[in-house]
Amino acid sequence: MSNIRLSFTVLLIAAFRICPLAESAEPDQVRVSIDMDHPLGTISKYLTGAHFVYAFERDSLYADERITDWMRRSKVGVIRWPGGTAVQNYHWDNLNGIAFKQDSWSPDYQAASADPKEYMDLDEYIAFCRRAGAEPMVGINIKSGKKYKREAESIEEARRLITYCREKEYAVRFWYIGNECFKGFQPREYARYIDRYAEVLRSVDPNIVIIGDWKFAPESKNRLAQSIEVAATSKQLDVLDIHEKWGNDWSLSKGGSISDWQNECPLYHGKFGDCIRTFYRAMKSAGRPNVKLAFNEWGVGKLTDGNEFDQALVAADYLIEVFRNDVYQACCWNLNMGPAETRILVTTDSKRRLLKLNPIAHVFEMVAHAMGNELLETESSAKSVYGFAALGQEGDLQVYLINKGNEAASVQFIIENAGFDATKAHAESFVSPGIRVSHEMAEGADGRSLPTDLPPLSFNRIRFSAR
Repeated sequence: MSNIRLSFTVLLIAAFRICPLAESAEPDQVRVSIDMDHPLGTISKYLTGAHFVYAFERDSLYADERITDWMRRSKVGVIRWPGGTAVQNYHWDNLNGIAFKQDSWSPDYQAASADPKEYMDLDEYIAFCRRAGAEPMVGINIKSGKKYKREAESIEEARRLITYCREKEYAVRFWYIGNECFKGFQPREYARYIDRYAEVLRSVDPNIVIIGDWKFAPESKNRLAQSIEVAATSKQLDVLDIHEKWGNDWSLSKGGSISDWQNECPLYHGKFGDCIRTFYRAMKSAGRPNVKLAFNEWGVGKLTDGNEFDQALVAADYLIEVFRNDVYQACCWNLNMGPAETRILVTTDSKRRLLKLNPIAHVFEMVAHAMGNELLETESSAKSVYGFAALGQEGDLQVYLINKGNEAASVQFIIENAGFDATKAHAESFVSPGIRVSHEMAEGADGRSLPTDLPPLSFNRIRFSAR
């Protein structure tokens, strides 16, 4: 194939901010414009992270190499442990294998511990991270000390934990303090707890990253302002993790059906990016410009009328928002928890054996190629076709587009960069019932790539390979 030369007029102003109800494809071609001359920043390498809930991660399940193979293909860069709510009652050196309710520090505790084969302890977790090539992210329990008035013991428990990891050379860089502490803490109170525990952790290892968490929603509770208050008040916080699941009652979006999702272009009607920009502006004003944002419990609630493919397509839409906004980390909540169609892993009821990977696994493998690349501003002329673009170190250009319409969309790429010279273009589409199909893009007589068709209700990766 001769070279595909791409040099056109720039049409870029802002990336996909408003889009009404998804409709059939317009009769005219969709024009997708990409500005290669002004990169917006580097896409983080931590955006395809995973989330373990230690009490449900069986030894027999993670002996299956299909899981680690998928994580490597998806470039899973970080895995969160021991879980979200689970961190509030776990004690790392006295695990009981019971998540969520049974705290061994309670005066009324009488539960029998689970068989160690039925849960993932710290050493097993670190060993798995090494197999998968992911960095660990370990949680600190601050709730037990507060609830049972044993805070000195709680702080000492945290010191033992980081000391153990340091002595074992586990190289744990990421530490998160509590989980969803908007339940039980006021913002400034939580900030003080973050600092108190972080000072202890950093006395053992000064080179760690401290992560707290809050929420952006529901808006009626002023959660965004509270998030800003936490981050502006804490002196030790490096990353604020926002927990947000599309389609939940406490989400930024009240949607739950396929039609609800199709009405949101972009997802959340742009609120996701708006909140991120508001947060960063506030951090700059507060003299805390280095605080980053993460979404280490992101997910998609169960669709009222969708299947595994539909769930995956909404997740792809969510990841578009993560990748094209300034997000440092993202860990998918639904690895091995929740309704089967919302998870990445489909297991037996006992969670002891892997049956298959859900279609969402394909989405992770597709977007993994963009991490570490330069984000490019991208604009579409269609109301239901949008996404982001990434420029690799070798000059390869990748364009990720979702088609939320019910008909195919014919796309012509408009790329501003007079020197960009591609030898070939390849398109890959994630389509119903949850498969990937690919083809080489054709070339016109003038050397330009011909329009490519995006299938209806699809997530697409188009790669232009440089000379």
